[in-house]
Amino acid sequence: MKYFKLQEAPEGKRGPQIMNWYGSFDVRNIRMEGFPKIPKRQLYMVEPVDPLIFTDIILFPFLLVSPEVKRVIEMYREQSFYREVILLNQKTGESKLYYLPVFNETADLDVVERSYKNGRPAALAGRPEGTRFMVNRHIFWARDARRRHTIISLDLAESILKREAVGIGLKEVELYGKNRRP
Repeated sequence: MKYFKLQEAPEGKRGPQIMNWYGSFDVRNIRMEGFPKIPKRQLYMVEPVDPLIFTDIILFPFLLVSPEVKRVIEMYREQSFYREVILLNQKTGESKLYYLPVFNETADLDVVERSYKNGRPAALAGRPEGTRFMVNRHIFWARDARRRHTIISLDLAESILKREAVGIGLKEVELYGKNRRP
């Protein structure tokens, strides 16, 4: 199965930039164990950009998905929990509901970006020592030493894109199991 890492798309430059989010809640609680500590509903103002495009996925400062993307994720019956986040553009009075998801997370995988040259796969630079790994999930988080990556399957990516979602960037990745030494 092919996997992709969510990343910012060109539309993201015109997407909602959340203001004054820092300190509203502890973002370290965006995980299965900390989910009950996240407020059930939050309201944030966004930077007044003209024109503002309410994208279907927002990656910063935390992952937010539109109701349409949430429905697609739920179709795949993935274990996840959600909190509501309302984004408000004070300049125009526009608002949109988003969901802050909490997915399963693993630190046991190396995420290696796949690149192509002239339509052919390029050799992987710095290939990990572990063996290539397949995950029986359509969306999950993989954590490395620096950050958390949102990984989605090809099937889920196609389902989202077929619904004409806006602001979704994808980068093909390969997953490798980390060698754990005793």
